[in-house]
Amino acid sequence: MSKVNSFTETVNTLIEQVNIGMANVVALNESITTQNDTINLTVEQKNAITGDPSTVTYAMPSYNTVINKVNSLEQTMDSFVKGEGVVLLADGTYRKVTTQPVAISPVEIQNISIPTNFYVRSNWFFESMMFPQLIVTFDLKGKIDDRSDRVVVKRVIFDNQTDEDTQWFLDNITNVNRSYYETVIYYNEQGKRYWEDEETIDLPLKVEPYTGYFVIVDKLTINGKEWFYLDTMNYGETTDSPIVKNYQLAIGDQLRYGNSIWQIDAIQINENRIHIIPMVGMDQPTISKSFEIYTSPFSTKLLDIPIGYDECNSIFIKGVNDDFNVIGDNWSSGISFWTNDLILDGGSMNLEDYYNANVADFGKQLEGQAKEKFIPAYFGLAPDAPVFTSNNFSVKQLNTQLNAALDIESVKNTQTQIESTKTFINSLKTTIAQQKAQLVELTDPGERASLNSKIIANINDLSKKTIEYQSLVRSLATVAYENSAVTTSPKYRIRGFFSIPAPKGNPPQEIIQFEYAYRYIKLDNSGTSLNTYEYNDPSTGQKIKGTFTDWNIVSTSVKQKVFDSSTETYSWITENIADGEINNINQVDIAITKGEKVQLKIRSISEAGWPLNPLKSSWSDPIILEFPSNIEGSNQITNILSDAASEIETIKLDETLSAAGVPTHIADSIPNPNSGNGTYFKHQAVNLVYDLKIKDIDGVVSSVKSTDLQSQIENLSPYTYITLTKPTGAISGYNQLTGTLQQFLQAIVNVDPSIYESFEDQINPV
Repeated sequence: MSKVNSFTETVNTLIEQVNIGMANVVALNESITTQNDTINLTVEQKNAITGDPSTVTYAMPSYNTVINKVNSLEQTMDSFVKGEGVVLLADGTYRKVTTQPVAISPVEIQNISIPTNFYVRSNWFFESMMFPQLIVTFDLKGKIDDRSDRVVVKRVIFDNQTDEDTQWFLDNITNVNRSYYETVIYYNEQGKRYWEDEETIDLPLKVEPYTGYFVIVDKLTINGKEWFYLDTMNYGETTDSPIVKNYQLAIGDQLRYGNSIWQIDAIQINENRIHIIPMVGMDQPTISKSFEIYTSPFSTKLLDIPIGYDECNSIFIKGVNDDFNVIGDNWSSGISFWTNDLILDGGSMNLEDYYNANVADFGKQLEGQAKEKFIPAYFGLAPDAPVFTSNNFSVKQLNTQLNAALDIESVKNTQTQIESTKTFINSLKTTIAQQKAQLVELTDPGERASLNSKIIANINDLSKKTIEYQSLVRSLATVAYENSAVTTSPKYRIRGFFSIPAPKGNPPQEIIQFEYAYRYIKLDNSGTSLNTYEYNDPSTGQKIKGTFTDWNIVSTSVKQKVFDSSTETYSWITENIADGEINNINQVDIAITKGEKVQLKIRSISEAGWPLNPLKSSWSDPIILEFPSNIEGSNQITNILSDAASEIETIKLDETLSAAGVPTHIADSIPNPNSGNGTYFKHQAVNLVYDLKIKDIDGVVSSVKSTDLQSQIENLSPYTYITLTKPTGAISGYNQLTGTLQQFLQAIVNVDPSIYESFEDQINPV
């Protein structure tokens, strides 16, 4: 009996289906709670044809797996919507997905932690401050991802302060393949100084190399292929101005139509027709529209790195994954070179010559300011004025060294001898004058002879003392001649130091210089009269009256800066005022002479703004300084030597007159007591020459000798009778002789009138 469609069979089938349903429910419940990727569902069922039972296992994805896949899909779509997705096409090119999001304001940023630490990052940017900028270019095509538009560059710059350092770099670093870490380790092992600069550099914006548009004038299907007819087959370079279309389309060239890219795979130049195949996009070219020549944006990857003058560089590069801002793990091999060896592209000039001739390097100025820690005046604080009193200063002679080589005591002793000798000479001259006046009054021959002997002795002593005086003066004059600088007047200065006020600000702004102003005032402490001057103002044509100040302003020396190798910056040094070889910033030096008073004031100059616009303090309260009363205004030794140098000229004149006999001539004079007007007898008879002629019996002169007139007069006897015999026939000669004799006797009267009175009656002709 057949059981088909029987109640029993139906119930059994229903039970089987219920069991399968229950198993599904159990499996679904498990899939919701399990962390496994899948759930296995086993079902027993009969073969529909044979009716034989069989077991079938199904793998069901769990609920967790489904949720994960949905979340992944959601995140993927979010990336596309945010514009972060890039599509890789089958031809190997990439298309970036761009979206236009709804314009909404960004959400408020909250809960950012307050920083407690800071970090440093090398940024050797000075090369970017040159005009024109100097660069080196590296071709990175095929070395970085085509989609990358930036790289990270690290430069290790060797400190080549000398030519020897540069040569060491050329010998040991260039042409040697080292990694970044090997390079810095080698520098440290060799004790060499260097610094590092790390920078992310964008690749240069790419300019389309070619330009050209091709209008579609027609399209036809030929042998099952669709051909496009164009108005031209030529295009040109974008760098040409104007554009010169000297290039022609060829197989393999790419054309852009809308947002789609097509490639030429067949061409007929003479018919201006091309066959193209789609590369990217779904746009369909139509008649009257245009194709545009297209170049892949990733065709070149050029990296421009700024460089500086006289740099020893080792350059290392890392690529960047621009999709996720991830940089490469390892630096490239080092590229080491000395910039001055580089040659200008397209020329023959090396970098050093080009730099010196054409580059304005503003970076050097900024680098120098960074090393010197320059403080602008805008950020500075005005310094305090110094505080001081008159006790800080004293008057000192400046040129004391001029007398250092002299034997001061010897000069003074010689001067004392000169004065003593000069006094003795003057006394002798007075004594001789008195003795001569006394001589003419004496009548006694013995007394006259004795006094005359004294006069002669005194005259001899006077001659000796005069020679002694001249010798002493000449010795001092020789000292003055050999030390000509000693005869200059002494120079006096107000000198001293004052305290330097404490610096202001943080970091401290040092006081690096002072200005002091001084003027000479009257003894009553009032200022001198100020002079006024006038000049014409060319802009207005008016006369401008100006008053000339009596203040003199002096700038002191500037505090020095030295390089600190530990910080690689310059810092101000602390001056040592005890070192006499240094001009300190807080010292004063003002000229002064006897009888003068000086008014002094000082102000401080800060490093802030120096040297172009330094901040200055107000002037200090002025003080008055005067020449001390216990210091001579002139130098005794200088005066002695100066007097000796002047006196030697008088001595030279006396010697010249003595050589001519003038002093002897003058010394021969004696007073004339019989003269009412005090005239002198110019010469004594003993000092007057007389030519004595000796005649024979015939009256012929046989010899002549010189004698003094006094001797001849003394040989004449007042009682000598002269008898003249009148010759016959010679009356005229006789009369002439008698007249001559009378004239002689008349001359004798001038010496002793009594002689003539005794003789005149005795001369009678016979």
